Amino acid sequence: FVFNMDQQTPEKKFVLAMEGPFDAMALDGVAVLSNECSEVQADIIDSLGREVIVVPDFDVKIVKGRKVWAGEKLVDQAIEYGWSVSFPVWRDQAKDASEAVKKFGRLFTLKTVLEGKQSSRLKIELYKKKIHS
Repeated sequence: FVFNMDQQTPEKKFVLAMEGPFDAMALDGVAVLSNECSEVQADIIDSLGREVIVVPDFDVKIVKGRKVWAGEKLVDQAIEYGWSVSFPVWRDQAKDASEAVKKFGRLFTLKTVLEGKQSSRLKIELYKKKIHS
């Protein structure tokens, strides 16, 4: 199951793939309802025939003295599936897209998600390292 697929109308140019349903509703994207995307969910999302931009959650926890970022799993899968990943400017001030919409508004959040899009595997890996540091 992929949440919010019914809102993905043919005139849309891309699909925003997120973890939670509130994030998906906030930006008219889809949600995989976890920090991991199954192959079946990836096939469903790819069936839309558009560019996929993953917007992971950005909450980081300290576990045994080490930073743990749950969104990293979804980012790794995005690389595997050939999808883009967004690292928006608000990632240090909001843990996810729905919180960013509450703080900054829908238009700003969507604009920065698109501006923060990375398609290069190398750039995505560099952003991942930045989050862990």
